[in-house]
Amino acid sequence: MKRFVPFMPEHTLNGHTDSINSLAFSPTGNRLASGSEDGSLIIWEPLNGTLIYRTVFHSAILSLTWDPRHFGRLFIGCSDGTLAICENSEESTSSILTGTKAPVFALTVDEYSGHVTIALGSEIHITKEIACDKYATFRIFPPPPELPLTAEQPDKRIRGRVLAFREKGSELVVAYLNHGVVCWDTRSFEQRWQINPIHSHQIVGHAALSSDMKRIALTNLGDGVDIYSLGRSHPDIRLENRPLSEEKNIPMQVSWLRDGAAVVSGSADGGVHIWEIPSGEAVQSLEHEGCIVQAVAVCHTIYLVFGSFSGVS
Repeated sequence: MKRFVPFMPEHTLNGHTDSINSLAFSPTGNRLASGSEDGSLIIWEPLNGTLIYRTVFHSAILSLTWDPRHFGRLFIGCSDGTLAICENSEESTSSILTGTKAPVFALTVDEYSGHVTIALGSEIHITKEIACDKYATFRIFPPPPELPLTAEQPDKRIRGRVLAFREKGSELVVAYLNHGVVCWDTRSFEQRWQINPIHSHQIVGHAALSSDMKRIALTNLGDGVDIYSLGRSHPDIRLENRPLSEEKNIPMQVSWLRDGAAVVSGSADGGVHIWEIPSGEAVQSLEHEGCIVQAVAVCHTIYLVFGSFSGVS
């Protein structure tokens, strides 16, 4: 096993006035997008920390994703239902027609078909490009099956938290807030498998597929991060990352590092925690002045960025 090489701080990027909800590297890694609770979207040059573009929406930005087929195209989702496209760091346009006005919790783009999938309120939409930079919904996934809920968590709201295509776009993996993880067939819209989280309340805060598409890391809004093999409802590895208090127990994002050799997650204590896989050993904690670190993103296993109230590092 290769020796873990720790991350070293390079830049602190300031420009938002509220907490950062979403971070996304462009496919080539030469751009970093950050979206905030204050509605601001900033595109940075990560190598030197230069601010390239900034605009402000009317509500909080919840989700960001870049188009892997059009390297300068960024999709933005907001809490008021706004769905926008920013092309080559120029003025954004609202060109995604869904017929639904609801918070945009997650976005992803299939690199094979170019279809954009959206977690929109309680629905999961697949949209396709009908004209240049104009998209429209053409299918909506059925609701996920209910989990065996406990008395501790009676919440049945359907909320897609994370979306990821696999198997050349033939499967869509959806991590739901209250319904575990479901893999859908994107042609038949039938369920292929489901992960029922083992923690008592079964809530999923965030999730990330490994680069080999065989494992998924879930933040469980309880004691930390659980790593499951796809389709299995018992974790292979459990990583401790407990919240400081119930008030600070908010969804922390998780990501894989270095081709699945490590996992990183934010925390409420200002630390960005990294664990080696498969040992589960904690190998580094990057401190961030006691702020809640909610958003993390990784680029080509080289760059790690995280966002808090005070900025992007």
